[in-house]
Amino acid sequence: MPLCKTPAIVLHSIPYAEVDKIITLYTLDFGKIKGIAKGAKRSRKRFGNTLEIASYIHASFFEKETSTLVRLNHCDLIRPFVGLRGDIHKLAWASYFLELVNQMTAEKIRNKALFQLLIVFLSFIDQGLLKEEIQRIFEIRLLAHLGYQPRFEPCTRCQHGLAGGNAFFSPKEGGVLCPSCAVNLPGLTPVSLGTIKTLLHAQSIPLAQVRRISFSPQSLRESRDILSLFLKQYLGKDLKSKKFLEQISPLASPEVTGSPGTDPQRNSAD
Repeated sequence: MPLCKTPAIVLHSIPYAEVDKIITLYTLDFGKIKGIAKGAKRSRKRFGNTLEIASYIHASFFEKETSTLVRLNHCDLIRPFVGLRGDIHKLAWASYFLELVNQMTAEKIRNKALFQLLIVFLSFIDQGLLKEEIQRIFEIRLLAHLGYQPRFEPCTRCQHGLAGGNAFFSPKEGGVLCPSCAVNLPGLTPVSLGTIKTLLHAQSIPLAQVRRISFSPQSLRESRDILSLFLKQYLGKDLKSKKFLEQISPLASPEVTGSPGTDPQRNSAD
């Protein structure tokens, strides 16, 4: 039973029994793992305040063949992201990102790019960068790193490029459709070519430049709608953290869905 060591982010923490905790970590070297921290409620020496959600830590643990839970042995704090603790808005943003990672990843699949993405975006929140573009870029980059990114070009059906006018996003088909392929299909959301270009740029922009990116009001609205629909299609539910985030920082606008050819007025872009 070798001792494993790795940098990690605390995704989730719940009490267990009288003095223990069950901890979910996203690690650099092992992906997502769940472990039990024996005596965590009383052992200041081994764990201290390292097991709070969003803490960036260096974790040591033992892995047992007979258990799905690792046994956490010791944790050292790398970065506490203290700015998250005293601001409910920052904590709500961080909780949404953490729950997304927790819900969309399987255990013990290493993804170093995703780990780095989470560190960078928690840093943005910690520094007070709470503009809506940050949420959208995190969502689109998370999907890309997991291999689930929506297809924004060309049309997912006819494979022809999009030119002029609007396209339509289909969560069911996982991407955009040209107006011809979209006729009479239900559950579509109109999306402008400008928004598509913005999201393609968001997928590839260096992380160091993310803080400077700015979406137009139309692109914010459309990207919010289509990514919310796509994530809900994949997860099968709305996340609790997302609902709470929208309650304290309302961003959502009414979704516009329908079928071109059945209600053209409803499906026209603003």
